[in-house]
Amino acid sequence: LERMINRRLMHFLENNSILYRYQCGFPSSRFTVGHLVRFETAVREAFVNKQHCLSVFFYLEKAYDTAWRFGILKDLIDIGIRGHMHGAIKRYLECRSFRLNLGTSFSRDFLRENGVPQGGVLSVTLFIIKMNSIARVIRRSVQYSIYVDDLQVSVSSCNLSICERRVQVAINNLTSWANTNGFKFSTEKTVCVCFSRRRGFFLEPSLTIYGLPIMVKNEHKFLGLLLDSKLAFVPHIKQLKSKCIKSLSILKVLSHQSWGSDRLCLLRIYRAVIRSRLDYGSFVYGSAKASALKMLDPIHNQGLRLSTGAFRTSPIASLYAEANEYSLEKRRFALGFMYSLRVRSVPLHPALESVEQTKFERTFQDKPSIVPPFALRHAKAAEYFDLDPKPPVTKYISSAAPWEYSFIHCNFTLTKHRKKDTPDEVLRQEFSEIQRQYQHHFSIYTDGTKTDSFVGCAMVGPSVRHVKKLNPSATILTAELQGLLLAVECTLRKRLRRSVVYTDSLSALKALVSLNSFKKPLVAQLQDKIILAIKTRYEIIFCWVPSHVGIPVNEEADQAARSAVTHFVDTREIPPKDYCKKVKRSIMQKWQHEWDREVNNKLHAVKHLLKEWESARHRERFYEVILCRLRIGHTRLTHGHLLRGEDSPECEHCHSQLTIHHILLECNAYGPERLDHFSQLYKEHTPLHLMILLGDEPLIPHSCVFNFLKAVGLLHRL
Repeated sequence: LERMINRRLMHFLENNSILYRYQCGFPSSRFTVGHLVRFETAVREAFVNKQHCLSVFFYLEKAYDTAWRFGILKDLIDIGIRGHMHGAIKRYLECRSFRLNLGTSFSRDFLRENGVPQGGVLSVTLFIIKMNSIARVIRRSVQYSIYVDDLQVSVSSCNLSICERRVQVAINNLTSWANTNGFKFSTEKTVCVCFSRRRGFFLEPSLTIYGLPIMVKNEHKFLGLLLDSKLAFVPHIKQLKSKCIKSLSILKVLSHQSWGSDRLCLLRIYRAVIRSRLDYGSFVYGSAKASALKMLDPIHNQGLRLSTGAFRTSPIASLYAEANEYSLEKRRFALGFMYSLRVRSVPLHPALESVEQTKFERTFQDKPSIVPPFALRHAKAAEYFDLDPKPPVTKYISSAAPWEYSFIHCNFTLTKHRKKDTPDEVLRQEFSEIQRQYQHHFSIYTDGTKTDSFVGCAMVGPSVRHVKKLNPSATILTAELQGLLLAVECTLRKRLRRSVVYTDSLSALKALVSLNSFKKPLVAQLQDKIILAIKTRYEIIFCWVPSHVGIPVNEEADQAARSAVTHFVDTREIPPKDYCKKVKRSIMQKWQHEWDREVNNKLHAVKHLLKEWESARHRERFYEVILCRLRIGHTRLTHGHLLRGEDSPECEHCHSQLTIHHILLECNAYGPERLDHFSQLYKEHTPLHLMILLGDEPLIPHSCVFNFLKAVGLLHRL
């Protein structure tokens, strides 16, 4: 019940634009990073104009426990929540009790007079409604950010006194609001930071709250990022590195060479536990100097070394190629690019202006010594990777109510038959039964297709045919959804009161009946049109049919979609997620170009194309580690001297430099063992090469290489 009330309340707040634009933490697609991008942009713009940016970070004491219940109920009435909804929320807040625990003893029950239930589904939503009125007391000249109970206000000016005056007025207004609504700001944890590039001595700002001076600090953590007064992010990077080093101990325990976990599991743990920390806000603190960002590279490199089992002296380029993992710099760009697309797809997103442009672009160009904001950094990086920084994206917000999704009728009868196990004749007979069931409906068939050169969709019906060519970056799901959209538009345009739409895309129909449509703008647009049609007494039924089983009209729709190759692109706007593959491809092309220049790299002789190793996984961790070290060319036997400060080792038989290439291919002392274990290559007169022995598709099994090394007594010395 609580989840249902919360979903309906969320719809009411979003659909009526009740929440202020800069209130994040509740509306869909508005996360903490949006405020960080906005704040970083404001500070960078102040720096380029030789201004101070005076910011105050507020802390509410026991915010959830002191929320005024009567005030919440009053605010609900003010925004139009009455009747049963208001009564249900009132009952949710009332009759809450708590007990004190001392050892094994518990006190009697005490009735809670204020506050919202901790951990409740509705609690955050109700608290945000109470916090929403705070925006009314903040003047337009003051920039602010609200994330649930985290509040920040800032003012930029060349004169620090002007900043103090405006911020002090904002503080007085906020304390007055807090007194009226039952909150209290902490005088100890509320801090002030003056962001400025000016050198030399200048007086600290003097601000007060409740008559007490506000502490002035050089750095403060806001929404997970440690912001210093120069916005250099060095303190944040050092703190982040310290936390990640502690987390690496998990991998150290699990990556033992003999009994450790496999590389796939270890890479997943690394990405979930350590890399996720490095990713958060990475395109914001990515504005730090290259020397500061390099402090995080050893964390990334060590995580990959432990996961793959690579030797400590392995080159960084080889490590990334072996694990098929981006460098942190490339990953920061990928995350920033996809974030900018998501922001641009949400109308009135709080970070939209900060992502699309900056007011002082020419000024930043004239002052290259000043770090540019996110928008300019993003555009420059996109140009390096040959990407359009502002590709067309679908912008849409769902207006359908949660209880209206049940109006959409989808027939999944044919999904009870597994296509692989069911003869085509049986599927056609079952489809004929469905056709007879809807014989009085207007039948429409849709399909979507995607190739390397084009993406198209089509809808076909009696005397009706419509073909559309889409953005080549669109996914097959987008093509199928566009085909369904064509069918619905045709139904409304021709005023077909009863129609049935057949499609062979099960994923499109499942997305259509999903309640999480706000994450997919195209699905939300399609749902809204269907619900609008149903409200005006149209009957539209969607039915799944298997593809390529001999259904004539379905095959005709498939051919119509393929004919889009001869059309011009009709629809360029696509969902942001569809660009993910294009971004990865562009990054891989640049990375491949860099890898092609690594001609002296030992791994390059085995792996020319950057991709995931299909043969890297092994049932035993020991052989997985050995194979990785053989491919990279760095082992304890051949490169351990670098750690011990000794001379490079020589072969004990022929006194040549000891390398993996020499051991496997050249040393004459191992000729009999080589002939014994690589006999298949000798029989076929195939010249020996590392690619043949260690590649992803070797001519002989890798077990032959392991047996050879075991025979010559070197397997356990690697």
